[in-house]
Amino acid sequence: MKLFKDRAFLNINQIYFYLLAILILRLDLVFLNTMPTGGDMGAHVVPIKFFIDNFATNFKLNGWSNDWFAGYPLYYFYFPLPAVITFTLNLFFTYSIAFKLMVVGSILITIYSFEKLLRKSNEKFSIFGFIAGLTYVLTESFTIYGGNLASTLAGQFSFTYSIAFANLAIAVITKSNNKNKHVISASFLGCSLLSHLIPFIIYGAIYLFFWVKTKNTKIEKFSSVLIFTALTVRFTTSLIANLEFTTNMGYTPYTKLSDLIKSDIAPFMVISLLIILINFKDIYRHKTTSLFEWFILISSVLLYFFVPEGALWNGRVVSFFNLGVIVLFFRLFEHSIEDIFRYEQGELVLKVLSLIILIAYLINFSQKWNIDNYKIFLYPIVFLFFVGAIYFYISTANLFKLAFTASVIFTISFLPYWVSWNFNGYENKDQWTDIENLYSNLNELPPGRIMWEPNSDLNKYGTPMVLMTIPLYTHHTSMEGLYFDSSITTPFHFIAVSGLAERPSNPVGGLRYINNQFEKGQEYLEELGVDYFISYTDSITNKSLESDKLTLLFSSDPFTVFGIKSDKVELVDQKLVRFEKTTFIERTVSSILRNTEFTNFFDASYVNFDNLESQRIIEIGNSGYEQLETSSEEVKITNLKMTSETITFKTNKPNKLHIIKISYFPNWQIQNGSGPYRISPSFMAVVPFSENVELRFETTRVEKYSFYTSLFSLILFLGLIKKRYANVKNT
Repeated sequence: MKLFKDRAFLNINQIYFYLLAILILRLDLVFLNTMPTGGDMGAHVVPIKFFIDNFATNFKLNGWSNDWFAGYPLYYFYFPLPAVITFTLNLFFTYSIAFKLMVVGSILITIYSFEKLLRKSNEKFSIFGFIAGLTYVLTESFTIYGGNLASTLAGQFSFTYSIAFANLAIAVITKSNNKNKHVISASFLGCSLLSHLIPFIIYGAIYLFFWVKTKNTKIEKFSSVLIFTALTVRFTTSLIANLEFTTNMGYTPYTKLSDLIKSDIAPFMVISLLIILINFKDIYRHKTTSLFEWFILISSVLLYFFVPEGALWNGRVVSFFNLGVIVLFFRLFEHSIEDIFRYEQGELVLKVLSLIILIAYLINFSQKWNIDNYKIFLYPIVFLFFVGAIYFYISTANLFKLAFTASVIFTISFLPYWVSWNFNGYENKDQWTDIENLYSNLNELPPGRIMWEPNSDLNKYGTPMVLMTIPLYTHHTSMEGLYFDSSITTPFHFIAVSGLAERPSNPVGGLRYINNQFEKGQEYLEELGVDYFISYTDSITNKSLESDKLTLLFSSDPFTVFGIKSDKVELVDQKLVRFEKTTFIERTVSSILRNTEFTNFFDASYVNFDNLESQRIIEIGNSGYEQLETSSEEVKITNLKMTSETITFKTNKPNKLHIIKISYFPNWQIQNGSGPYRISPSFMAVVPFSENVELRFETTRVEKYSFYTSLFSLILFLGLIKKRYANVKNT
């Protein structure tokens, strides 16, 4: 007897199981008006808020932000869709709640994507698919690669969204009978690309295979190409055209098999192999598995061991290997369970086993998490499982699935704490008043660029990245931030701060850090146009107090704030070393791969970083170099203003080469002068033709053409849709 029949679009099975998932995600804390924290997520709140305030309201997808790393192009390289989702939610909720709902949404849609992938043609809901998705997001063996809840709470929600949308794209194009399935699946694939590039790259080949294989009309397939182009061409064109202005993080690739096969996924892999070996003929005959999971598994292994060393880190494929193993396991497992249900004795055994599993895990869970902080999370789940056991008892199959769900949920260890820590927010951390006092005092100072001493102990405030929120809560900017790849100033910042920290993080691989070289670090403060330095440890505070370059401004326990004299704009008085621009292909390849035959500007500038007092590297074409005039004269710069759209100032030395200590990006254009040129370490240089200087962040020709392509594709797509429905109506 089957208790629940799949008659309604949303049946009781779906409601019951998704309610369990929602309870795990602590909606009571999600709707708490506190700014989320934890890992990188506590800093992601800065750029998304900037996007909402400056871009979304002006119908812009990307632009410039001065908040981090001496300026960087926002959402040119990092992925904008989660920011768009947050903006939409922010129309109905406060920003902090909208952000948390966006994060929760990535988990729920991931679970749904698994359920959709494993759903059979005669089903409206697959409980095994749901359990597969739940198993995937609740894995705890890694917290950085993306896809699972632990990684998402650490700031990898873009990656999680991308996997979810890619899964849905595959599910729709392979399972749906909808005449518009090509359009729907292509839309999901476009959303995957707008969320993160790596899942799109991995899924792209298998999606193309299914796209070609399916028998929809040429018009339907052409429509799918148009909608995908309309969604993605503007972003992808900007990304590809500007890859040379990204930072290769120099990640060290994994080489061990144990780094690929994590402890919590190994049992699923072993059981899957055993099932295949024991029942190979039956599995082959019934086509129990699909091409999708085999492709994901094989491509993950190949990419893990053979991906070229460069900007793409092979650790990222761990998420996909886990995904392939879990999908494979649950396809095989469901097929095996269905075989057991055919026998009366097997059903009885499963019923007894289910009850034992359910009771055991309920007791285990209650003992492990029965503490005050989790009562609001614990009791509803226990109650729901109790009610579910009563109702599902009528169906052995459903009872077994309930027990299996319990075995997934109740074996998690640190995730409840991690969810609580993050969603409780900054404001509920015991020592958050330290940060509030610091920010209040900072707002009494004139706006400036701040470099701060990193330290893992800052995690007590919510995350070690807590001071990355300086632009969110004050009128200052922070040298350090996220989106490391998006700014060409990133490596030089981390070199500088390594000399100004007791325990520097040194995240960019392959750099010559200056650990314990405080004097050198101070010199770099001036070179990078830093106005204020915040020390945290006693040792760095004492060195700062002894320095003749740093001026004590105030102490706000445990922080001490110092001022430093540095100019954002000054004349170039050093010897110029010309770096001749290479071809676009050479520059792009060099930015992606390590140890290429092509020399790039960063390599030359990096070598010269220790020698900025005597010479600077400048990138320039075949003409104009002779007109660049350096000068050691005194210059007076006044009325300096830097926004996300303009840089303006007045100089008394026109026609001389000025360095502007803002990260170089080609969208910046001077209105009356020559340049900007890229100059070491990573800034802009201009020759103004008058005293009043203005640079504007403008849309490039390539960006305009890509926008027109997107608009044309959308119009053509809508035209085809209108024509199709007109034909249907006439018929």
